[in-house]
Amino acid sequence: MQSVIEGGIFNYYPEPEQPDPFSPYGRFSELAARPDDAIDLGEAALIIASQEYPSLNEGYYLNRLDAMAADVGLLLAGETDPARIIGVINSYLYGTLGFKGNETDYANPRNSFLNDVIELRTGIPITLSLLYLEITKRLGLPLEGIGLPGHFIIRYRETASQTLGRFMGRETSDENNSNEEGNQILLDPFNGGAILSPEDCAEMMRQLYGRPLPMLSLYLRAINPRQFLSRMLNNLKAAYIAEKDFVRALKIEDFILILNPQEWSEVRDRGVLRYQNGQSWRAIYDLQTYLRQQPDASDAEVIRQQIRTISKEIASRN
Repeated sequence: MQSVIEGGIFNYYPEPEQPDPFSPYGRFSELAARPDDAIDLGEAALIIASQEYPSLNEGYYLNRLDAMAADVGLLLAGETDPARIIGVINSYLYGTLGFKGNETDYANPRNSFLNDVIELRTGIPITLSLLYLEITKRLGLPLEGIGLPGHFIIRYRETASQTLGRFMGRETSDENNSNEEGNQILLDPFNGGAILSPEDCAEMMRQLYGRPLPMLSLYLRAINPRQFLSRMLNNLKAAYIAEKDFVRALKIEDFILILNPQEWSEVRDRGVLRYQNGQSWRAIYDLQTYLRQQPDASDAEVIRQQIRTISKEIASRN
């Protein structure tokens, strides 16, 4: 560790951090370094969960997904009509297995761990969407994630390339992301796989935000695996912060920055969380990094004051 004092403010220059390659962070770093079309969402979600559950048997849950997909494959029996395919999947997941959206305990962090979703058969929109996508990709069905503001849904697109795939997927091309191209069915996995129209989505957004949102077509674009994981991790971080569990929130922030190392607002957030966890030197480093990269940020003066406060606290202890 190196530090100097300039103008009464500590400047901290930490040694580079290299995670153990066999730790959740090391394994997630390897996964995040892959091209988008090689990122397996199920694998990534279980790596994230293994930080909370160190003895997690990830292979067991991947096998559970395989078994669900096999059951659905038998029920489909060669069916090719998209509406009937969706009906069979919905009947199996929400009827036979009893999966449902967790409306009574929505903010519980366990809703964001794929293993808990499989065991408890309940979750939030993005993790129930993940479950749906993981099952359908094993069957070679063209479904993709749609990150509406405040609510995650999925889309069955007859002409889509597989966006997410453990076995055979490849990323959907930009031209296939056009809403007008090919037949498509929008689904809400949080609400029993209900079929939505674009107008339903617009009304959902209006109810969530109290006003119509412009550019709905932009929100209906498919997201890539990196965006999917970032959104899932941000949900989990927010759940921990709401519980004032800053230790776990910081662990999730580290995953977010593995995915997006130059997302400077996340570097700022890590600095704040490090300070909450008593890591004053590292907090200063992150906050100073944020200011170097975003000197004209709207919160720049607030962050400068935060650095001064932390520096004074360090000086008072020495």
